[in-house]
Amino acid sequence: MKQISIALLLASAMLFAPFAAAQEGSAWAEGGLQKVQVPGLDVVYARPGATLAAYTKVMLAPVSVSFHKDWAKTVKVGTNRQISPSDQQRIRDKLAKLVQEELVKELNAGGYQIVTTPGDDVLGVEAAIVNLYVRAPANLTGQSGKDFYAVTAGEMSLVIQLNDSASGDAIVRAFDNFKATEYTNPERITHVDNEAEARSAATQWAKRLRMALDKAKGVNSK
Repeated sequence: MKQISIALLLASAMLFAPFAAAQEGSAWAEGGLQKVQVPGLDVVYARPGATLAAYTKVMLAPVSVSFHKDWAKTVKVGTNRQISPSDQQRIRDKLAKLVQEELVKELNAGGYQIVTTPGDDVLGVEAAIVNLYVRAPANLTGQSGKDFYAVTAGEMSLVIQLNDSASGDAIVRAFDNFKATEYTNPERITHVDNEAEARSAATQWAKRLRMALDKAKGVNSK
């Protein structure tokens, strides 16, 4: 079975908001995957009859992060200054590290060993954050002390593909959108708020991955 690159999934997911790319016959169904309903996730495609029961180890690819296509053009800082490329990269790097940390923490808590080489009992996990929209990007270069107000910290989406690491065959592809807490009136948003919302999303996604692995083994995860 030919493995589809997750880059194709990312490209399709980034074109639509919140999500309109997981169509029948699209890249999401490549390899015989079929759309299924999974509580807590917006869109899931899975290979019929496949199970995660054989996997005791996980090989995590580095998490990638990309902004919503209009973000840099619509969000301004300071005296109507657009966000610099260096600030954009800083945000991407920080979020990628945070999501990776939560995945590792939750998998370790479930007793799943993180490895770097494929194997028959190794599940390959490719995760990416797309359509990231930070409403109030606090603590940017040259913006010390600047207050940002918004009705929400923003939103982002997860695209994840689970593969059999030995064969490279896709087992599951999923998409889920996360929206931060919304307020009635604009509230002061700080880097602490941004990180708390991002970590909340990452924790939820990490727990769902662990729960899927535990369920396949008949384990009651907490």
